[in-house]
Amino acid sequence: MPRFVGSFFCIVLALLPAALPAQTTFPKNEYAGRRAKLLERIPDGVAIVFAAVEHPYPVGFRQSPDFHYLTGLEEPGAVLVLNGATKTAAVFALKRPQLGFAEATPQLRDVEAPNERFGLNVQPMEAFYTFLGFHAGNPSVKKLYLPLTPPDGLLHGRSEAKFFAAQAMDHPLLGYEQPYARAIERIRLSQPQLPLADLSPLLDELRWVKTAYEIERLRKSGKIGAEAVAEAMRATRPGMYEYEIAAAAQYVSTRLGARDAFRPIVPSGPLTVFVHYGDNRRQMRAGEIVYMDYGSDWEYYNSDITRTWPVSGKFSAEQEKMYRCVLEARNAIIAAMKPGATVAGLQDAAEPVYARHGYRDDFLAVGRYVGHFVGLSVHDVGGISGTAARKPFVPGVVFNVEPILEFKEKQIHVRLEDTVLITESGAENLTAAVPAATEQVYALVKQRGVNSTSLAERSAR
Repeated sequence: MPRFVGSFFCIVLALLPAALPAQTTFPKNEYAGRRAKLLERIPDGVAIVFAAVEHPYPVGFRQSPDFHYLTGLEEPGAVLVLNGATKTAAVFALKRPQLGFAEATPQLRDVEAPNERFGLNVQPMEAFYTFLGFHAGNPSVKKLYLPLTPPDGLLHGRSEAKFFAAQAMDHPLLGYEQPYARAIERIRLSQPQLPLADLSPLLDELRWVKTAYEIERLRKSGKIGAEAVAEAMRATRPGMYEYEIAAAAQYVSTRLGARDAFRPIVPSGPLTVFVHYGDNRRQMRAGEIVYMDYGSDWEYYNSDITRTWPVSGKFSAEQEKMYRCVLEARNAIIAAMKPGATVAGLQDAAEPVYARHGYRDDFLAVGRYVGHFVGLSVHDVGGISGTAARKPFVPGVVFNVEPILEFKEKQIHVRLEDTVLITESGAENLTAAVPAATEQVYALVKQRGVNSTSLAERSAR
């Protein structure tokens, strides 16, 4: 390590919080409780949930949210079967070839009594259809509950997954049917006497309200994400590249034991209007704004944070006018969050703020958008439009507050975003540790951080 890098990082490391401990025990009672709730909702049928499949890309495996929610297992390609009539559950896992460094399955290969450790009956995949046929033959079983709605993932909710599944079939040569769709068809053909029912709405209802175990992880995720974004904001100045901002956040999140919830989004200047821009290669200029949309994944639970700040250390008059509107809207939305609140009610709380600042029409132009739900998926279960927008919140719901203000013709977009938990008496901002108030943002940008030494200065040494 070069001398100037080593001495500088020693200072920075001393200022950062200590890494959080990793999970050491498997909370089988937590997952058993979730399965029991689902079993109560399907007394007339058998439900099947698919794990995510392995992929060839050089990134870590991440389990399907639905499968993880019910099992906690990181087993690729596994299948969960739940019998609501008998109140039993079993997991079917693939056998794996020996590769010189591991065999069988990541979590199950060395477990002699998986029932004791995971609270699940684990069987070989080859027995799946025989097992299903036996349970489907129970006279009390009248339906097959399958995830007929496309499964969500780390980033995309079910509605987005549905769009991408359809898009995947559009190419006349390369288009393909999703693996889960093929699996559903094969299962349907194996038990043609049983009508299909969509399992996804039942899972959505359960996942929408977080347990104490989930809330604990969301709090840690929020804390780590806030530390990461705050570090990214420090020492911002003209001439820096967007990827330097991204790297600062990823450094903190990784050091604290978390994963990226999604690839950092760091658009600056005219690129701020590209909402999910992710190239992060532009060099920032004086007088521009930059925002970072970033989240940390702690034990499968995600934070989602956006902060907007001035590259030169202070907003222009127009930028600050826009920013203060979005900040006031964010505060009004959070103040309105409590049991009984609705997405429509949050929109009603934000609209007068936009109107007072002269931006009501612009708020209406974005469909009165104020945010989305967050949890195992960054765009978690829970509707934000139509009748779903009038569904009352209850304690344990986690909503991502995300007011925006955008003028495409002026190439400027301002946004703030926080992960907020509904409590018994109100709301708890899980990402409040990263400042949003204007003067606090100015002060944070001036502080020293991992990016205090510019690339040019480093190259000169």
